[in-house]
Amino acid sequence: MLLPCVVQAQDYRMKADEAPTGSLLRRESGRLHVPPDKTYAELPEADKARLRSLYEHMAADDEPPFPARGYRPLMRAMSTVQEQLQVEGTVDMGVIVGPDGRASEVKVYGSSDPQLTTVIASVLVLEKYKPALCRGTPCTQEFPFRMNFTLRH
Repeated sequence: MLLPCVVQAQDYRMKADEAPTGSLLRRESGRLHVPPDKTYAELPEADKARLRSLYEHMAADDEPPFPARGYRPLMRAMSTVQEQLQVEGTVDMGVIVGPDGRASEVKVYGSSDPQLTTVIASVLVLEKYKPALCRGTPCTQEFPFRMNFTLRH
């Protein structure tokens, strides 16, 4: 009997730029399921397929919107927000990205803190994105953004 093969997504970890006072070890600042330092074009096909699978009815030659410079700058901005606000919680948002790669709207599906919601939405609107491709043509599509913020002492 053959068992189905399940491929686990690679877990990429980002580290803080500097170690906390009194330590030489930089703390983990985030985890992603795609390499943080790669643009969409640089991602391995397996990662591209996994991202496409998040969308209903996305053909194999279609592409979802994606941060233009990759996730690293976006995650660094999120880390700065966390340091400044010192709040815990989860945000679940969708950024409407136009064919020009600019965010036109942020839809909030869930958030545990109103101040966190406002600041994260502002960061997401200012980010430049690679637009989605529908049948080879840039189109408007939603970029999902979900993140859990935790405090570390």
